[in-house]
Amino acid sequence: MGAAGMSVHGEELGLGLDKPMRKVDLLLRHGQVLTMDGQRRIYADAAIAIRDGRIKAIGPDRQVASDMDAELVRDVAGALVHPGFVDAHVHPTMDIMRGLVPESFDVDRMWSDIEKPFLAGKTLEEEYCACLLSAMDMVANGSTLFADTGGCIDLDACVRAINKVGMRGLPGYSLRDVHMGLDCHYTPTDQCLDKLRDQMSRYPFHSDLPVRCVVELGGQGKATDRLLVEAKALADEQDVPMIMHQSWGEVEVAESMQKHGKRPVEHLADLGILGPNLTLVHMIPVDDREIELVAQSGACVVHCPAAAAKHAMGVFRMGRFPEMLKAGITVALGSDGTNGRHDVPRMAYLAAVMFKEVRAQLPMITAHTALEMATIHGARALGMQDEVGSLEVGKRADIVIHTLDRPEPHPRFDPVENLVYFSLSRTVDTVIVGGEIIYDHGQFTLIDADQAYARIDACGESVKNRIGTKVPSPWPVIE
Repeated sequence: MGAAGMSVHGEELGLGLDKPMRKVDLLLRHGQVLTMDGQRRIYADAAIAIRDGRIKAIGPDRQVASDMDAELVRDVAGALVHPGFVDAHVHPTMDIMRGLVPESFDVDRMWSDIEKPFLAGKTLEEEYCACLLSAMDMVANGSTLFADTGGCIDLDACVRAINKVGMRGLPGYSLRDVHMGLDCHYTPTDQCLDKLRDQMSRYPFHSDLPVRCVVELGGQGKATDRLLVEAKALADEQDVPMIMHQSWGEVEVAESMQKHGKRPVEHLADLGILGPNLTLVHMIPVDDREIELVAQSGACVVHCPAAAAKHAMGVFRMGRFPEMLKAGITVALGSDGTNGRHDVPRMAYLAAVMFKEVRAQLPMITAHTALEMATIHGARALGMQDEVGSLEVGKRADIVIHTLDRPEPHPRFDPVENLVYFSLSRTVDTVIVGGEIIYDHGQFTLIDADQAYARIDACGESVKNRIGTKVPSPWPVIE
């Protein structure tokens, strides 16, 4: 790096070296590091020093490693290293139903035949196992932080499962004050607000807890105007993000036009809730004016390409995410519910290739932009950009290390294009959260994975029997 003209002064390099603080817990050496910092620096041969869960130094190995007294040193031997991915929209409590939804079901039938009967009798064990599976899936694919829009019936069960795996998460109660034909899915407005206060007091956002709570709502016409306005006021008061579904499909637009005489985002603007601490998930059928309103307000958006594509929601045909990015909107990525793996690199790949294909234009969303969406944009959308999303001195040490022992990362040219188009999550080898190795050489370190899988499979079989569905295979299964 020095030969390329970069200053070797520690402060300018971001090394943050402090002689009295040279003793560290973990020193990663000889990594090819994508920092995702403000300058998007890539270190060809870097070291990262970690103490008390935070990055204390990062920069060329020759400068950092010689000044460190580390309790544990790991030579990653040139492997790719980057900040943990951020899965900005996940429904972790639904994963125990994976594979039970026939591909022919539209979203309405999926709700009536699968999700509704599941939610009507969901047990504590189902809640826990679903969240455990979801967290394991995310970590194995390189995600270190996720957010829900509120899906927990028993919030404590969700938190226990996430903590068991060791990742970060923003779960929340399932809160809707508009009837959906399911009593357990309806909560009166005052109780919704009380539950939001309760979850944030027990799992405060401004803390060192790995699992925290913010203001999360189902949205999509399932929240009254009063709940939207008062929930946003609560988010402002607590200085936390407000995260909600918005504009998943054209039905929402038609309903908003009929009820309010305006498109959904225009109605949110009228309510006064658009702002930099609001994150809107999906945002598929939007027009120029809605994009302009979001951009002016500083609100963030989460793009969930796989989930929307699986349900034929028109996410690439009508989605305006390239225009949102061009307008300066922070667009993050989410894997959503039981629509496939919780695999943020896969979402980045879809975002990077599908708009090119549908519009027959080059470039659209590049690999470099897609990686920003998967990391620092995700952190911003969840209000955690000062803690995670990039590898910088002072930030939490949430780090992913890839392996070189597979064909995907070779030959080694542009590490960003290689990651987004070739390696994806296939090469994720080690995941570190807060300086703790929670996934090491493809193995979970805090849980017995075999026991977890056995418990999850037994729970899944129980769910299948309880809701009375059959595994939707068009091919004969011989017992």
